[in-house]
Amino acid sequence: MLWANRYRNMDVDLEDGTEVILEGDIDYWVEGGKIDLKPWEVIVVGDGDQAASVERLRSELEERGWFDDEQKQQPPAFPEQVGVVTSLGGDARYDIQNAIHEQDPTVDILVKDATVQGSNAPTSIANGIHHLDRSEDVDAIIVGRGGGSDTDLMAFNHESVAEAIFTSNTPVVAAVGHAEDRTIAGRVADRNAITPTDAGEYVTADVEQFLSGEVDRLEQELEAAYESFKREFEHERELEQAAAEAGKPTGMSPAYYKAIIAVLIVLLLVVLGLWLFM
Repeated sequence: MLWANRYRNMDVDLEDGTEVILEGDIDYWVEGGKIDLKPWEVIVVGDGDQAASVERLRSELEERGWFDDEQKQQPPAFPEQVGVVTSLGGDARYDIQNAIHEQDPTVDILVKDATVQGSNAPTSIANGIHHLDRSEDVDAIIVGRGGGSDTDLMAFNHESVAEAIFTSNTPVVAAVGHAEDRTIAGRVADRNAITPTDAGEYVTADVEQFLSGEVDRLEQELEAAYESFKREFEHERELEQAAAEAGKPTGMSPAYYKAIIAVLIVLLLVVLGLWLFM
């Protein structure tokens, strides 16, 4: 038994799955055969080993170049189908789906159910990524879950998951937990989204915003083309007026000069034609 007031005075943060060493007193009650453990010191050991293991893998993968920007892929701007690896019963699934369909309701979403916590989770997640990557119709993959403790998120620090992401020919976006959660899967992924909602918004473009932007761009191009044509037209008219004024002393109009030039061109073509057929 660990009293709340004593726990508050301890410099530890205990969660389900945390391995600890307890030092304290044991009380044994003969009547009823009850044993009470009253710890006065708690030493966390599991989290330390876990953190060290994650850090070793992180350093190894960094040396392999798995985190390099040169390895990153960009998903298409307008995907037709997005694959999602997550738990069918988790909130992350619905957050991703809602975000995608708010951006583009026409996108098809293929969810691959996976165990995202526990000893079976790494294999389940990796298999889900491989399965979606083999599909030619999937344009991008989102892999993730909601937030949790470091122990809850350990599957996303597993080498098999990192390898599945790195070797995927399809762009992979990691959406594990919240903004403060950092995993190896997020480092290897082509993009590490801060939330599942952010991942859904990233892989799909806002269709209405895109069309609005395209209309604005075309309007600007048409206006620029019109202004350019207008300037050229006014310049040509100024030249004609100048030519007309310069020709006033001779009494010949610009049309007369144009007629003369046309006759000369025709004569030149006739002479050239005769020369070629001689």
